Amino acid sequence: MQTRGSEPGSDHPDLDQRLAALAEQVRGLEARVATLETTAHLDSRATTQEPAEQLPVQEHASLNTVLGLLGRTSLVLAGAFLIRTFTESGSLPRVAGVALGLAYAAAWALAADRAGTGGRRLGAAYHAVASAMIAYPLLWETTTRFPVLAPAAAAGILLGITVLLMSVAWRQALEGIAWTVALAGLCTGFALMAATSAIPVFCTLFLLFAGATLVLGVRPEWRAFRWPAALAADAAILSMIILAASPGGSPVLARNLRTTAVLALALALVAVYLASFVGRALVHPRSVRAFEVAQTLAILPIGFGGALRAAHALGAGTGPLGLAALAMGLGCYVAAFTFVRREAEGSSDFRFLTSLALVLVLVAGPILLPAGWLTLELVLLGLASAALGRRFQRGSLLVHGAIYLTGAALASGLLEQTWRAFLAPSGSSFPRAALLALAALTAGHVTLALRKAPGPGPWSLRLPCFLMGALGLLGLAALAVSAAQALLPEPPSPGALAALRTAVLALAAVAAGALGRWVPTGDLGWLVHPLLGATTVKLLLQDLPQGRPLTLTLALTCFGAALLVAPRLAGRRSQA
Repeated sequence: MQTRGSEPGSDHPDLDQRLAALAEQVRGLEARVATLETTAHLDSRATTQEPAEQLPVQEHASLNTVLGLLGRTSLVLAGAFLIRTFTESGSLPRVAGVALGLAYAAAWALAADRAGTGGRRLGAAYHAVASAMIAYPLLWETTTRFPVLAPAAAAGILLGITVLLMSVAWRQALEGIAWTVALAGLCTGFALMAATSAIPVFCTLFLLFAGATLVLGVRPEWRAFRWPAALAADAAILSMIILAASPGGSPVLARNLRTTAVLALALALVAVYLASFVGRALVHPRSVRAFEVAQTLAILPIGFGGALRAAHALGAGTGPLGLAALAMGLGCYVAAFTFVRREAEGSSDFRFLTSLALVLVLVAGPILLPAGWLTLELVLLGLASAALGRRFQRGSLLVHGAIYLTGAALASGLLEQTWRAFLAPSGSSFPRAALLALAALTAGHVTLALRKAPGPGPWSLRLPCFLMGALGLLGLAALAVSAAQALLPEPPSPGALAALRTAVLALAAVAAGALGRWVPTGDLGWLVHPLLGATTVKLLLQDLPQGRPLTLTLALTCFGAALLVAPRLAGRRSQA
């Protein structure tokens, strides 16, 4: 019988062997697991350290890329000089050599676009610069040194290569390359214009390039390119106008500066930018920027003013210029009031378009019409603007109506006649045009003053109404002086004429107070104190030195009565 402490395996040798083999397998598995853990740890460390180890390699690759691009650019330029060598030696005809050189430059411009599309922006920039370095010097030499290209052909090729490179820069968002190409193209254009004296040809080039930059400006970040293009176009047209309007000059310039071309290009400068401004306001409404304002202030005197100056100097008619200005002004009115929403009337776009239309219509009038017909035109425009402004509650139309009628008063001589009636040594009769302007001012004031809207009304309505009423009242006072002067003996004594003028001014102050009380919406009560002040100054400077006892009695009586009555009427109006 066996005891408890005896070896159990002594009776089962197979079981002991199996246990030993199992233990050996477990130890083997543990060793393999430890080996795998060690390998994974080393791999993770290698992965963590990989960016730090590869950073110098990447920097070395970037430097190699730049060096490679410089080498490629050198080879590109070497190819261009090889073409020039064959052309100068006579192996290639000059025309063929020029065509091959331009095709070579265009090919590298297309290669720049392809590189940018493939994500190689640096390569695209180098290829574009290489293309420009080939094209622009080639155009200069083949137009001036080797007269292979005519000025018109050189201008067309210059525009084409510049637009091509600008398009590549625009597609690949390479603004630095775009600035380089734009400035290089403009400088080349001015150099060729000075060397060839083909001023109209290159003015056309600058206008087309300016239009291209306006198209590129659909992207906000590319709007800055409009400035150099606009300055170049303005400078080119201004130079052409100065040379065309100058007496004498070289026969070459006289032969190149045809009257039709000069006037057409001057008007084209205005038309290109006006069309751009109107289209932008209609398609993409936004606040007017500094470029629109600055370029408008430039194109009106350079375009229209320069065209008028050149037309007079060259002996051409100015009728087409007036018709063009009138058509552009009416177009701006239509764009502002048809396409701009009513609630946007106070926007800067609306004010810009309507102000531009007003200036163009006012410019067109004196060009197309003589003084008498001009007064009639301004009267009709003023009354129509005032009536439409009151009917549709358009404050801008009311302001324009007042400006048109003020222009009619100036063109007809009403303002001059009013000045002479009170300050000239002797008065004169009113011309018919002045009577027409006076009637229009009175009608315009009545149209706005007799409105049914309660309350004082907006300033956009009150100021035009007051302006027309003030000019009308002063004109009526001047008419009264001229009519009463006919009753005086010829020639009237200075004292009697001074007393008559004082009496009329005093009566005008009383009339202003009465109208301000009875028709408060006309706001003519504001004139009471200015009229009394002007009468006081006149009494001291004119009546007292020139008057006699009888005339001074009349003048002081009228003035004293006006001081008593007019302020009371104005005070009651203020209390009301």
